Amino acid sequence: MATSNFNLIDANQIATARQVYGVACHFASIHAESPSERYGLTKVFNAVLNKHYKNQDSFMTHSDVSEFREWDCVPEVFLSYIKKPTKLSKKAKAFKKSIKTGDKPKASKKTATPKPKASKKSTTSKKAPTLTQRVDSLESKMDKILEILSAK
Repeated sequence: MATSNFNLIDANQIATARQVYGVACHFASIHAESPSERYGLTKVFNAVLNKHYKNQDSFMTHSDVSEFREWDCVPEVFLSYIKKPTKLSKKAKAFKKSIKTGDKPKASKKTATPKPKASKKSTTSKKAPTLTQRVDSLESKMDKILEILSAK
């Protein structure tokens, strides 16, 4: 595979998907604290970059790629697209860890009371008249259309 000299490439040439992914990987490695977080953030930053340029109706160029690769921080423009994880997700991770270690999750003291179920007869009886009413109205409309067409 021949390597190309990046200095000879036109600065206005549209960046390839691989170049955009490379920039996303660069931003993820700057922003992440662990390799697993970097893996997830690479995908997030790839989506953020594509969304940002799609919203601007433009494409990332080779000069943008070269410039972003030299940065030591992630631009605020791209960080604004990322939402912070909620506390719920942290609790979910803690629960997963307890399963991996073999600990049994503790049962909560609150017991859920089952909701009373509606009888099926009442549900079908409500639907049946509405369905027959709809069919009757359609038939009456069809009769009116037939009368109009036959009169002409």
